[in-house]
Amino acid sequence: GMELGWEDWTCLYLSTPVQFGVGRRFYISAWRGLVHGSIGMDFLVMLGTSCAYFYSCIIFAVKLFCPSCYPTLKATFETSAMLLTFVTLGKTLEAYAKGQTANSIKKLIELQPHSTLRVTNYNKELSVRVLETENVETKDVCVGDILMVMPGSNIPTDGVLMARDGEGKDGVSYIDESAFSGEPLPVSKRVGDKLLGGSVNQLSLLIMKVTHTGASTALSKIISLIEEAQANKAPIQAYADTLAGVFAPFVITMSFITFVFWIITGNDTDMEDKVFTALMSAISVVVVACPCAMGLATPTAVMVGTGVGANYGLLIKGGAVLEEAHAVSAVVFDKTGTLTQGKAVLNTEDQSIPDELKVGVPDSKKGHIALWLAACAEGGSEHPIARAVVDKARGLWGNDVIGFADGVTTDNWRVVPGNGVECLVKREGWGERVVRVGKKEFACEGWLDVDEGAEVMLKETRERGHIAIHIGVSESTTLQQFSNQFRPIALFGIEDPLKSSARSACLALRDRGMEVYMCTGDHQVTAHAVAKQVGIPPAHVKSGMTPEGKADFITQLIEEQKNKRKPGKVAVVGDGINDSVALARADVGIAIGAGTEVAMEAAGIILVKNCLHDVFIALDLSRVVFSRIKMNFVWAMGYNLCALPFAAGVFSSWLSWRLSPAFAGLMMAFSSVSVVTSSLLLRMYKKPVISIDGTVQRMDICSRTRRAICDLCGLGRTKVGDGKIEQVVYGRDSAEFDKDNFTNSFNNNEIV
Repeated sequence: GMELGWEDWTCLYLSTPVQFGVGRRFYISAWRGLVHGSIGMDFLVMLGTSCAYFYSCIIFAVKLFCPSCYPTLKATFETSAMLLTFVTLGKTLEAYAKGQTANSIKKLIELQPHSTLRVTNYNKELSVRVLETENVETKDVCVGDILMVMPGSNIPTDGVLMARDGEGKDGVSYIDESAFSGEPLPVSKRVGDKLLGGSVNQLSLLIMKVTHTGASTALSKIISLIEEAQANKAPIQAYADTLAGVFAPFVITMSFITFVFWIITGNDTDMEDKVFTALMSAISVVVVACPCAMGLATPTAVMVGTGVGANYGLLIKGGAVLEEAHAVSAVVFDKTGTLTQGKAVLNTEDQSIPDELKVGVPDSKKGHIALWLAACAEGGSEHPIARAVVDKARGLWGNDVIGFADGVTTDNWRVVPGNGVECLVKREGWGERVVRVGKKEFACEGWLDVDEGAEVMLKETRERGHIAIHIGVSESTTLQQFSNQFRPIALFGIEDPLKSSARSACLALRDRGMEVYMCTGDHQVTAHAVAKQVGIPPAHVKSGMTPEGKADFITQLIEEQKNKRKPGKVAVVGDGINDSVALARADVGIAIGAGTEVAMEAAGIILVKNCLHDVFIALDLSRVVFSRIKMNFVWAMGYNLCALPFAAGVFSSWLSWRLSPAFAGLMMAFSSVSVVTSSLLLRMYKKPVISIDGTVQRMDICSRTRRAICDLCGLGRTKVGDGKIEQVVYGRDSAEFDKDNFTNSFNNNEIV
């Protein structure tokens, strides 16, 4: 007989703590699953390792008490220990992937200082330098507190800039908000501007008033969004869990069939050898068929993908959003604040001033008489158009846009809702006149002469997408004399300037094969003018839409995309409260980070940087992550399906070799390791670069290598033909762009 050696005792002592220490979590999880009527992957791990361990214990006991019995049987404690070690290694790597992404949360949390300086004797009249402060913990700061922020230190919480002192001209302070926006340059801040907790003060000593604390700060909201995103389960993950639940009974059945088959048909003469062979094959089947890696395929890729997105200023709310975004075939943009800057700017001034109005005008205002009079009328209004006029005037004359220092006074200021504003402007030597600013019917009331040049100018202003406002002047000295004519003296064009990234983002999306729409509450003429500038087809422009109308249009578009030969999803990009219903209704809602909190709550993806190129990057990243998830499933299932016949001993007659349980454990663990490694490789993702004409240049290693080869071979150059530019970019369908709108430099009729 074969007595027990020191190796057997060593294996027993080493494997037992592994089986019940390392394996404890699997036993607990499997038991909970059984209690609730579900058999999961932990049950399969527990079943495979327990079979191997208790089989070895039985052999050990037999050898201990009857050394001459069953001399050929051998204890295999290492099987269960190796299997548990490899599975735990897979789980550890998964935790590492989570930890790497959680680092972005940790870094954000570290942005908030633990303590700050609270001002105890704040007074507007006192110099910033003489204010008294006390050191308090940041968590004890309340809304309304006045804080002092030293140069170079982090701003403790959200607030408003009250005063400053230090280096820097024009009363401007500079704040580094790169943690929020990714922009490397500091942002200028004036008194009254918002400050974000976690951003870094640069050169000035600041006094700020706290507006938000704790969970309501921008930093805390971003942290909670990232945490929510990583907890969110993708539908494909739920599918994997369901598959694992079905797989468990299948594996147990396969294992039982294998055991019975080898007991009946085994070649071994001794019964104990038959049992040993059958049991080893059955355990190998359980181990090798266990799809543990399948459970890692989705969460690891989602974790790493959302972490990569956060590094590029894209806050993606979980796997479900990623899964929807990868299939987007139509993108709907809001206009105001999304494609445009959301701020009215006075762009054009066409004035025709009669000679009598030029007499007695303050010297500083002589070159811009119409702007001066418009600023007098608009000075008391909070309307965005009024702000545009006053801002232009301030750029020329500082805060005294009316000219109080030159003896100008205004009186009888009045708003006429839906029409405009009027007021009485007085100055000695110039006289008293009523000035009206607004719609033509109001500002030029009673004026019968038709100026054809002015009509042409009005038409051109509207076609450019500008809002036309008229300035009219009356000789009236009192507002009751409305019968007087108001003489038109100027036509101003107010525009909401396009974002610099709007056109190239729309062209890049269209070039990718997506349909691009614009949906706005604005006037049809303005909407079509903006759409023309960014390259959206007229048929895809929806104007004059209410928030409910936008949502209904999105529902209709979702149905259209579903019924296509290749079904797709709909993404909506917006920034305001009026977009929130559409953002929630869409398959994928994308909110601009500078937009409202309501829009950010309703959206699935938030663009921190306010750059529309990030819409393309977010959709591109989701495609990369989703294709990686599918590849992970191939890795997870490939091992199982290939190794199953070997584990069951199907080829043992020809190969004289069986897959041992220990080797099966190694294979299963390697499957898990390969899946996690595949997910971690997503960290190598580089965002594509979008040029001014919408050309997308991929920055990953493969694309850069391909471009280098194409450059060496003289391929991939862009030819300019008659009025059109044909893009011949590496491996891409040719696309055409209008040469007149293309602002790149030309060199020998080729763009290099």
